[in-house]
Amino acid sequence: MIVAPDATLDLVAPLVPEALLVPAARRALHAVTRELPKAASGIALECRLDETTRVDFLMYLLARADGHRALLRDAPARGTPAWRGILDFCQEWAASASLLHAEVPALWLEFDVKGEPSAAPTPLPFPCIERHIIDEQPPEEQDERGRAVRLDLLDRATSLLLGHPLPCATFDTAVRVIKRLPRRGRILHVAPLDSRGLDALRLVTTIPRDELPAYLDQIKWPGDRSQLDSLLAALVPEATQLGFHLDVSAGVLPTLGLELHHLPGDPRWRPLLDDLVARGACTPAKHDALLEFPPFAHLALPSHRIASPVSTTLGIKLVLAPDEPLAAKAYLGFVPLHPLFG
Repeated sequence: MIVAPDATLDLVAPLVPEALLVPAARRALHAVTRELPKAASGIALECRLDETTRVDFLMYLLARADGHRALLRDAPARGTPAWRGILDFCQEWAASASLLHAEVPALWLEFDVKGEPSAAPTPLPFPCIERHIIDEQPPEEQDERGRAVRLDLLDRATSLLLGHPLPCATFDTAVRVIKRLPRRGRILHVAPLDSRGLDALRLVTTIPRDELPAYLDQIKWPGDRSQLDSLLAALVPEATQLGFHLDVSAGVLPTLGLELHHLPGDPRWRPLLDDLVARGACTPAKHDALLEFPPFAHLALPSHRIASPVSTTLGIKLVLAPDEPLAAKAYLGFVPLHPLFG
C-alpha cells in the first residue's frame, strides 16, 4: 500500500503526546511533508529525548508495494541534485533483472527538520540490503556467500546514490568491518552521509549483545569503551540481538549508535526510561509521554465512514559520541494497515 506522507502525518499526529511533538515542531513537519512524493509505505518521527523540541521525519518505501515505481511517478519535478541519486537508485531497484530488485526490500528516507522550510530538506537515504529483514523467521547465521552479496549491494547502492563510487579507503574499511562480523551478525542498512556534509558511510548492523565488545576490539573502534560497557550492563539484557550504527571513512569513527526495540506499552520500557532520566538523557515529561504512546489505533479519515487501522512501533537509539553527553532519540513508527489510508 502507498500513502501520502502529509496525509499520514495529519492522521497520526494526534497519537503523539505534546511533550514529544510541540506545535512548532508539528508545523515544521507539515512544511516538509507537503513537498514529499506520495510514495510511502509508512512514516516515523525522530524525537530527541532531552529538552530539544526538534522532530525529524522519516518515510520508507517497500519493494513489494512498488514503492520504487511510486516515487519515480511522483518525482519528475524533484530531479534536483539532492534527489538525483535516489531516483537513479529507484530506477535500477525497479528493474526486474537487477541485483537491487532481487535483494533490496526497502528504502528509508530521513529528513532533518531544522525549521519551517519552503521545500523539503535534502533526504538521507538508507537502503536496506538484507532481504531477510522482512521474513518472519530470518536465518540466524549468514554464510560467506550471503556476506559477499551484501558487499556487492553496498557497492552498487552507494555508487548510485552518490553518483560515483565510494572512496577506496571508505569502501575498504566497510569491507573489513562487515567481513569481521560474527556469523550471527548482519549488515542491514547503509547510508552515505554526504547530505550531512560528511565524507563517511553509516552502517546499520545487528549483532548478539554479548559479541559486540569483542567485535569492536577486532575492528579497533576508537570510542569510549567504559561508557559502552556501562550502557550494555544497565540497559541491554544478555541474550539480546542488538542493533547498532557504525560510521566509517578511511577508518572506523568513534560515534556509535545502539538501538533498543520493544512494542509500545511493553513493561520493559519503564526501567529503561527510568535509567535514561537518571543519566540526564531523557526528560521526565518525555519519559511519561513514551509510556503513554499507544500500540494500535483506529483513525477515521474525514472522507470515509470506516476507520483505518494503524499499527505503531517504538525504538530508542542511544548515541555515544566523543566529548558529548549520552544522547537518546525515540523513533515513533506508524504503519497503515488498510487501503482507506491512501
